[in-house]
Amino acid sequence: MIFMWGISTNWNQVLGKGEVNLGNITYVLMNNLGVTLGDTMGLSHATSLVIGSWLTRFTGLSMWLGYVGAFFVLIYSPIKSFMLGSDERLWPKKMTKLNEHGMPAYAMWVQAAIVCVIIFAISFGGSAAKEFYLILTNMSNVSTTAPYLFLVGAFPFFKKQPNLDRPFVIFKSQWMTNLVSVIVFLVLAAGIIFTCLQPFLDGDYVTFFWTLIGPIFFGIVAWLFYHVKASK
Repeated sequence: MIFMWGISTNWNQVLGKGEVNLGNITYVLMNNLGVTLGDTMGLSHATSLVIGSWLTRFTGLSMWLGYVGAFFVLIYSPIKSFMLGSDERLWPKKMTKLNEHGMPAYAMWVQAAIVCVIIFAISFGGSAAKEFYLILTNMSNVSTTAPYLFLVGAFPFFKKQPNLDRPFVIFKSQWMTNLVSVIVFLVLAAGIIFTCLQPFLDGDYVTFFWTLIGPIFFGIVAWLFYHVKASK
């Protein structure tokens, strides 16, 4: 479908319009694909519009199923990983306290409140909602991709360590490990750099500022939080 989007979409006619944003672009692309497909097959334009409409509905259903599945994972996995998986002295006692079902209920309520505020701001933010959504998406892309740079960069050194229990080995030689690690590292780094740089090149300095400063700011907050708690 992504390949078919690329061969059926005219940027100026479909995506260059002001009402298209990161929140609805998938539906716009899928609807355009259905209309273009019907017109190319020689069907009436009304039939093409129906095809586009049904492809959009199918996309909405599939994305809804995917989001529902992700909802149950994302609502608990970050808390379990970062809070329950770390030293409990790093967090306020309420955040790590478990209820009778073995769940950090207080931390989950705090998380729910923050998410509700963000969703409310996006949904009722007026003309600023689009910009806010773009900033959140860019910040999320950078913050979720940056940690992999450390993993990829550390992998060649991990490979050199002798006497480690490795259930399976894919890269048999060190030179292949180094080559693959360098390629993946450069691809990730380029993606992060251009995600931050593109708003600046487009003259959108607000998005550039928050895309770059946001992950750095929260990283500094996390480091200070850990430093203060670890020194006690």
